[in-house]
Amino acid sequence: MHALRKALTATAAALVAAAGSVAVTAPANAAAACRVDYTVASQWPGGFNAAVQVTNLGDPLTSWDLRFSFGAGQTVNQLWNGTVAQTGAAVSVRNAAYNGTVATNGTASFGFNGTFAGANPVPTAFTLNGVACTGAAATPTAPPTASPSTSPSATATQSPRPTTSPTTTPTPTPSTGSVTADPTRLVAEMGQGWNLGNQLEASIDGVPSETAWGNPVITGALLDRVKASGFDTVRIPVSYLGKIGAAPDHTVDRAWLSRIQQVVDLAYDRGLYVVINMHGDGFKSVSGAWLICDASGQEQIRAKYQKVWQQVASTFKDYGGRLVLESMNENFDGQYGNPTQPCYSNINAYNQVFVDTVRRTGGTNASRWLLVPGWNTNIDYTTGSYGFTIPTDQYRSSAIPTADRRIMISVHYYDPWDFAGTESGATTQWGPDVTDPSRSATWGDQVHMENQLKKVYDAFVVKGYPVFIGEYGSIDKTSADPTNNRYRADYARTLVTLAKTYGAATAYWDNGYNGGYGFGLFDRQSATVTQQGIITAITGS
Repeated sequence: MHALRKALTATAAALVAAAGSVAVTAPANAAAACRVDYTVASQWPGGFNAAVQVTNLGDPLTSWDLRFSFGAGQTVNQLWNGTVAQTGAAVSVRNAAYNGTVATNGTASFGFNGTFAGANPVPTAFTLNGVACTGAAATPTAPPTASPSTSPSATATQSPRPTTSPTTTPTPTPSTGSVTADPTRLVAEMGQGWNLGNQLEASIDGVPSETAWGNPVITGALLDRVKASGFDTVRIPVSYLGKIGAAPDHTVDRAWLSRIQQVVDLAYDRGLYVVINMHGDGFKSVSGAWLICDASGQEQIRAKYQKVWQQVASTFKDYGGRLVLESMNENFDGQYGNPTQPCYSNINAYNQVFVDTVRRTGGTNASRWLLVPGWNTNIDYTTGSYGFTIPTDQYRSSAIPTADRRIMISVHYYDPWDFAGTESGATTQWGPDVTDPSRSATWGDQVHMENQLKKVYDAFVVKGYPVFIGEYGSIDKTSADPTNNRYRADYARTLVTLAKTYGAATAYWDNGYNGGYGFGLFDRQSATVTQQGIITAITGS
């Protein structure tokens, strides 16, 4: 959708306070001035998603209250990164517990989903703590002689810590290597990746366990074999589910977070890039899943999501640039059709909460690459006009040049599913060298594959956003066709080659299962190779 952006710099009249709301005033002796950027990020019949950024042009703030009025009867339904009160057209948004402190020339932001009927004009006047936002800086005042009545936490907006603090230094001590700034170089360094699938995202009755789905405990020997096979990156899917405590702290189980860190270290300390995400928490089919885009209580969902990522990000804040954090996996409404609203806007909101939360934990998290998906990691629904918005990155390190990016886009590729994933012996061959056309799909050939990768190149890569094809692969159907592995290798080789051409890194999906309908490339029990032909097709090793 066309994004409507309005930087309000004209003198604005103060709004009448919303009835029943609590007024938050500026600290004594503080000069207030501000600029507001209000963006309609996406819009659909009767609904819209808005992002609002407030720039403080006056003295530092310890709390804020932004007020404005809608001009056409719009209503705020769901809001994140703040607390909203609305009476008629008048809206008041106050800071959340973690973003009230705003330095001079600093920013605070929030987003919301709203409804409208007919027109959806952008508000034209805003006040911050009772002072009109004109876009002009205020004359600084002398520092207050007394401390504010409520002292902000020393780390409230810079380095939030988990409720249960992680160890100060991970063991083994991670590298503090710098973040690769150039997207092209980053993609080359991440190169060919491999998924440690069906392990840390596995669960039984809503409780994660790395052996729940039949795979053995993860070992260093397995990661040695993965690296020796030529892989550059390990993606580690992670579920939290029943390991998350109750509101309001949502404390992640200490032992589970420690095990996640141990597995990350097994890959990271071997010189590999590592990607960790939030995986099963967003699948409706998984017991205990809660990150559901069309569920009720989205405000509570976002609060829980923020708390979990705050703890995870704080655990890894001092790891070097070879660690990439990924907001979620294949999040969607569970229906394999066109994206729906407001579900897609909720996914966008999760991504924004993720980026803001990780950045605020400080350390390398202020500058590391962060990975976000669109609808179900689907290429068409992420690149097309279906509602995906790239999160803003306002809390990243000020040392990063303005034109540089630090956000990556996540997509998956399993086309044609008939060949790649359908558990049937009917479609076993793929590519230009099929020997039995009756065993190949009628769509999804190498031309289709190239066209799909060109879409992500045109939508993101040329704009400086690298792409990570975080999952691809095909299942073993040799029981139906002894030549199947040849075509599985052709499929992988073609995908990896085209990805390099179009500026994307890749990670093969391995679920640890070898044999009929398995994706496995290694025997995880013995740490040995089971599909050398496919590995060679991917890595050349």
